[in-house]
Amino acid sequence: MSWWRGRVPPGGDDGQLLLLVLVYAVIAALLVTVVVDLSKVYLYRRALVAAADGAALSAANEPDLASVYRGGNRLLPLSDAGAQAAVRQYEADGELDDRFEGFRIDEVVTDGTEVRVRFEAVVHLPFATLLVGRWRGGYPVQATARAESPLGP
Repeated sequence: MSWWRGRVPPGGDDGQLLLLVLVYAVIAALLVTVVVDLSKVYLYRRALVAAADGAALSAANEPDLASVYRGGNRLLPLSDAGAQAAVRQYEADGELDDRFEGFRIDEVVTDGTEVRVRFEAVVHLPFATLLVGRWRGGYPVQATARAESPLGP
């Protein structure tokens, strides 16, 4: 082992392992923050999509009763007023304002046989707001759902 002496200066690599551990710790911390934020957005959006699906199904089951009572129509069309009332009722029954921060009904549209509902909400990211000031008010999330009336042709 005497041939190693003189070739490697003594104490030349002190602290290298500590630096490597610190770099890997920073990389792991950044990875955890990204995964936690993305998971929160995914789960929040999934819950918003489920709420939009329920509201669209509720609206698709509300025929235009005035058209039915007037007679002369063999179909049960959907009305904008009935669809919007059904979505508002679903919002109240499901307490969507309490479940989703910044919740709003963006759109309720029907063509007489199909209803399209779009919800918007804001999800607050636990770590991204610390690193990026862009989403301090929250990250906007949208969900769109469509449902066809079972009462149509």
